Amino acid sequence: MPTGSYRLDTKVVFLDMELLSHSANYKGLFSDKRLEKRASLISQSLLQSKSSSVHRATKDEAEQKGFYRFLKNEQVTEDILINELTSRCSKNIEGREVIVLQDSSSFGLNHNSKNIKEDSGVGFVGNKQGVGFLSHCSLVMDANIGTMLGFSDIQLWHRKEDKSNNTTRAYKKQTIENKESYKWIKASNVSKEVLNNAKSITIIEDREGDIYEQFCSIPDEKTHLLIRSRDDRNLSDGKKLHTALQEAKSLGEYKIEIKGDLRKEKVKRTATVEVKAIPVKIKKPTSAKTKNLPAELKLYAVEVQEKNSTHKDKVCWRILTTHVTETFEQAVLIVDKYKLRWYIEQLFRLLKKQGFKIEDTQLETGWAIRKLLVMLLGTILRLMQIYLAYGEEDSQATEEVFSKDEIKCLESIQEKQLKVTPKTRNPFEPERLSWASWIIARLGGWKGNSRQRSAGPIIIKRGLEKFEMIYEGWALARDLT
Repeated sequence: MPTGSYRLDTKVVFLDMELLSHSANYKGLFSDKRLEKRASLISQSLLQSKSSSVHRATKDEAEQKGFYRFLKNEQVTEDILINELTSRCSKNIEGREVIVLQDSSSFGLNHNSKNIKEDSGVGFVGNKQGVGFLSHCSLVMDANIGTMLGFSDIQLWHRKEDKSNNTTRAYKKQTIENKESYKWIKASNVSKEVLNNAKSITIIEDREGDIYEQFCSIPDEKTHLLIRSRDDRNLSDGKKLHTALQEAKSLGEYKIEIKGDLRKEKVKRTATVEVKAIPVKIKKPTSAKTKNLPAELKLYAVEVQEKNSTHKDKVCWRILTTHVTETFEQAVLIVDKYKLRWYIEQLFRLLKKQGFKIEDTQLETGWAIRKLLVMLLGTILRLMQIYLAYGEEDSQATEEVFSKDEIKCLESIQEKQLKVTPKTRNPFEPERLSWASWIIARLGGWKGNSRQRSAGPIIIKRGLEKFEMIYEGWALARDLT
């Protein structure tokens, strides 16, 4: 019987951010080679620092001034930095089946609003409750082994008007291309271009992505959508979506573990959920103003609902997908894919309070803060890659995360520093990232004994910190010989 989790039990790191040298490549992106060098130096500094603070990320005043000048330089644009990230991802996905996780987040800068210059890339966030900007990110994963491959799209913008305008009659009459919600369709289109060499693409979105125009324009022979249903849509047979699912035959049941969370009033328990899946024909909504849209669309609807529950957080997910979903196994697979959205939620958490604390930055322009955010995304991606690989037999390739020199250093550490016995031998092949993660865990204090509890985030954090110090000395000694 399949098992699952209401809140995916993933290994995302909530750590101080001391880390490894960066694998970004800025060569040829700027007209000035000095900017390329500065970009690489900043990436290195961000990996080693504990926050997004320029003061804490730099070693001296000269480096600090160079950091500020780089972020203020008009030749350094958001588009260039985003292109570096997405180009890197494009090289990692050839021939793979991939998943694209989309989500948005706002970044409030109220604490520093008096110092941020007007008309510098910031605007309203939270219905006039503050000053800041917004981001919509598309995080790419391998669909089969769950490794993170990069970003296929990053959008940054600021609102010049209060979000309450979204509810006005004039706004509702606009075509989708003129609405902020077009970000979902734009991200899907860009992702299809960046991931053109992938074997297949499944784009996963939350309720806000439930847009009829997107279901009409994005799917093709290798691109699928998997989106949580927002509306009780009208069906071609005269029924409503929720009614059709309610009347559908149950395909089966399985148990999931629900983790407690007092803040969200979630009660820890083992829940039994019932699974349903049916083909549906969605009628074109009257709100869809784009011309030449089909009158109906054939999709598959999946419902997972907790049985015999009186809890406020009772599980009830309804998902619309272009994947053929007719059996219990297929439906559970759709649900498991949707739960991967938890990864991108943690990505934004790492950018904020539990990680780099970008909302606490003292930079004076929104443009500079936004450029800093893009550079931080590459750092956070690597954090998550390394930790997620720990203990996983079928992890991604080591060379996708570590440079050749870093891999040589890891080999030297394993050979010369780690005590090896029959019970404490690295069980993974050097070609797999799990091999590197095992060495990092040993450096952090994990003994390597299979009977010992698995290395947790703190041990991984210590190991990464120690590796950075070792690598710096190793590289210096190599260059001197």
